[in-house]
Amino acid sequence: MFDDMYSQMIKRVSYKKLMVLPIVVVILMSILIAVNGIPQGLDFAGGSWVEVTLDEDVEKGVIDAIENELEQRGAENLDVYAGAELGSEIYKITISTTTVIDKDATRELLENYLGELRENDVAEIKVESEPKPDVKDRIENRLKGSDISFNKETSTLIVTAMDINADELGRALDLYMEETTSVYLKEKNYRIESIGKTLGDKFWEQGLYAVLFSYLLIIAVIFFVFRDFIPSMAIILAASFDAVFALGGMSAFNMLLEPAALVSLLMLIGYSVDSDILLTTRVLKTSKGTVNERIDSAMKTGLTMTGTTMGVMLVILLVTSTFIKIPALPNIAIVLLMGLVADLVNTWFMNAGILKWYVEEKGGKFNILGKR
Repeated sequence: MFDDMYSQMIKRVSYKKLMVLPIVVVILMSILIAVNGIPQGLDFAGGSWVEVTLDEDVEKGVIDAIENELEQRGAENLDVYAGAELGSEIYKITISTTTVIDKDATRELLENYLGELRENDVAEIKVESEPKPDVKDRIENRLKGSDISFNKETSTLIVTAMDINADELGRALDLYMEETTSVYLKEKNYRIESIGKTLGDKFWEQGLYAVLFSYLLIIAVIFFVFRDFIPSMAIILAASFDAVFALGGMSAFNMLLEPAALVSLLMLIGYSVDSDILLTTRVLKTSKGTVNERIDSAMKTGLTMTGTTMGVMLVILLVTSTFIKIPALPNIAIVLLMGLVADLVNTWFMNAGILKWYVEEKGGKFNILGKR
């Protein structure tokens, strides 16, 4: 199917004209990024993150109502995910926004739709009489950071702490109070955290340094392996164009720039370099057949690799968006898919064209970094 695709393609359109297409696309994407920008996610821009754990699923209408109310209260770049944890019957609602929201007001809003929310474990113990002060002290020593109260009307001892083991607490109370007790534990089901703008800027700076350092290492390895300026620059340009196209897609679809997106960009650059190295190695380091035949051979292998990877990304996107709610994975899959589409154009239109020109018209001689 792909045996002579490149040869057939350049019979219809000059390879030099094909080389122009990726450049035009990257210019357009760069303009889009400059004009529209790329919104930063919670980790980089700061904001709030909420997680609610429930015993049963929540109707979509409830989720929509919560989302609408939060938007009315000024929550920007709001994302609300709801679904079961993988391999369990525990349902979670996760809310993220780049706005630092009021904790008390948000909790009150959510309780109106979801019922009682607890940031700590709460143990209720029916007892015959109010525990002596030394019993409370012993429990507080056993459970660091705990809060203990007694409801005289219901004769109930209430213990609040971050983590409570009902069995251990029951055995301790049986010993301290010299009576058999029964512990009713209500586990924590609510978390809310906020990230300030200063901390978000620090995360962004560290992420940017990590990407830049990785990119420079990739460039160094490419130049070290090929030691030819033109082929090395062709690989770097193709990988860079892939990243610009992916960022342009994020800007067009208003996708948030989050740590997962940075990871996917690094993965994309690595994959792009892999396919470009395959092409460059076939063209420069083998002498069998014409340049077009070598490109055809590399294209057959490269398209199979890219097609397989795109298929996997589509499956990940479908599964994690429909059946298993994992917010980071769909973002990674989407960014990689956009970049892989760009890689098809940049590798086989631009990089292949540069190598064909370099070998056929320049005789493979523009070597400023040493001899092959």
